[in-house]
Amino acid sequence: MRLVPRLLVQSFGILALSVTLALVANALRPGGPAPVLAAPSAVQLDRSGGEIGIKDAALLFATGRAVFLDARSQYEYSLSHIQGSISLPPIEFASRFQDIKPQLVGKEAVITYCDGELCPLSHNLAKQLRDAGIKNVYVLKNGWSLWQAEKLPIAKGSAGPSKAGAASQGGICKDCENK
Repeated sequence: MRLVPRLLVQSFGILALSVTLALVANALRPGGPAPVLAAPSAVQLDRSGGEIGIKDAALLFATGRAVFLDARSQYEYSLSHIQGSISLPPIEFASRFQDIKPQLVGKEAVITYCDGELCPLSHNLAKQLRDAGIKNVYVLKNGWSLWQAEKLPIAKGSAGPSKAGAASQGGICKDCENK
């Protein structure tokens, strides 16, 4: 029974010694202690908009600096979508934009996406957003397929976001067929 308290005291002693040595080493290093500052963003966005790569989009997603707008149909969105994204098919832009606009304010990037290499929906939505005065709009080309391929967080249904592992819907934009 005496062994457990003794082990705890020794463990605490080792931890305290490690912290003390680390602080002393940091204080003695040339140039003084390293400042604790936030690193500059690894994502360098072109303020004029355009397309964004999956890696930059994922980093912006992880840091909460972007809002994602799903340009696919409500049906496709309900099957699965980027976690936390907002459904805004271009055909519904005029009736829904004013409700969504407050969620775009203060974000470093507004990223539109649809699915399929040739899907024009995300580009159409991006143009409508820019025409409405939103400046930091980017298109994640073939976004839905790329997002899933990278195994990034997705959600199902039209309600609150959740992390799920939905299968790809074939990489085809249903609204883009026959266009």
